[in-house]
Amino acid sequence: MTEISSVKSSVASPIPKDTSKGKASQTSNTTSEPAATTSNASEQASSKISKWFAMAGVNSSKSLNVDSDINKKLEKREHVKRQRKLQNLENVLDKALDFCSDTEAPDNIDPDWFFNFVEMAENIYSPLMQELWGKIFAVEIAKPGVFSISTLKTLKELTQRDAQTFQTAVGLAAKKKGEYSPKIIYGFYRKPSFFSMVSMQKSQQLNLAQYALPYPEILSLMDTGLIYSSEIESGELSINRRSEWRVGGTMFHLSPKRSGMFLNYYKFTPTGAELSKLLGAKSNEHYEKDLLTMLASAFEVTDLTVEG
Repeated sequence: MTEISSVKSSVASPIPKDTSKGKASQTSNTTSEPAATTSNASEQASSKISKWFAMAGVNSSKSLNVDSDINKKLEKREHVKRQRKLQNLENVLDKALDFCSDTEAPDNIDPDWFFNFVEMAENIYSPLMQELWGKIFAVEIAKPGVFSISTLKTLKELTQRDAQTFQTAVGLAAKKKGEYSPKIIYGFYRKPSFFSMVSMQKSQQLNLAQYALPYPEILSLMDTGLIYSSEIESGELSINRRSEWRVGGTMFHLSPKRSGMFLNYYKFTPTGAELSKLLGAKSNEHYEKDLLTMLASAFEVTDLTVEG
């Protein structure tokens, strides 16, 4: 920290002028500045609060222009609610039309599914989430039965921030050939034995916070039902069998160098697996590089292919 010191001059100074009046004025101005700042901040906060409630058809009773007739207030509130719900559905419809494919769509979408979809989608207000709902409907029209009502209910509870966190998680997800649910691999573990104590490191882990997925965000994904609510350890991996994996744009085969090896990961729930297909998240190249480096210390990583 740089220190600034005040130095008195040894040269005789002229008699100073009486500046007490100026100082008093300066003190007064200094004192009033925080008050003015506080007042402005308060006005801005009040304006934001009023704006949000007005979008729901509610005005403050303190407002001079507010109608005192309770019936008119309720009528206005209901009108605004219906208007916004209709606007939400129109936005979702527009997004669905933007994403619909050129392939012929079968006309066997479940009516119960559709009207459940409409009841939920009319309460989706953020543009990002409306886009996601539009994608869901476009996919469902092209291939009915892809998304369950259970998945829609989970999606309905997600905030825009939840969706962004999940998109980050999808960018770290790995898929093993022949399995449905993606996994976020963060480490490996070797079953203790006398030889493993002296021959190689027993475990190694990546800190997912380095890749924009800190543990509190993982807990949030668990709470929303998109990943399972515990860390998972794979079964023991056979040294005689190679497994094929894909992480982002990288494909590779994996086989342990020694027996007793296990992978540690977070696994997507069926709902999370369904929704992960929609996001088109950008893969995290930093994570991919670190993951392959970590795995190579205990596994044979072969047939590595990186998509351009």
